[in-house]
Amino acid sequence: MPVTVKKLDIKDPAQRSDLEKIYEDSPGWMRRNLDTEEFIRTWVEPCEQIWGGWFNDRIIGAVGIRKTDDGQQLIGLCVRQVTRRRGVAFEMVEQIMKSLEGPLFIETRQQPSTDILFDKLGFTKQELTREDGGITWVRWEKQL
Repeated sequence: MPVTVKKLDIKDPAQRSDLEKIYEDSPGWMRRNLDTEEFIRTWVEPCEQIWGGWFNDRIIGAVGIRKTDDGQQLIGLCVRQVTRRRGVAFEMVEQIMKSLEGPLFIETRQQPSTDILFDKLGFTKQELTREDGGITWVRWEKQL
């Protein structure tokens, strides 16, 4: 699926609406049991950059980039449910990495689809970072 990746302006009503649809589709564990608006306000809005994956003039995926002492962290990587398993997340992260330098990491739920995605992107899986409510989280890192 051909995806165009560009920075989002979440103050734009149409882009904000698409962003809300993406996170409404996200698994509850990802939103940390927050409602969609609270998740966006708490986790996505504070990011220095928010990127969207576009297809047919609609945003079908999103991710934030937050600078930390450890490098740059991917926050809230999510693709609309109707377009999952088509390489959208791969295309998004691959294109975003071209514009970044230094360490890049994501902390995410331990699951096979995540393992496949980040392994294919050349990230290195780190040991277990934490267990939270029965969910095992891991950290994936890559030096850009």
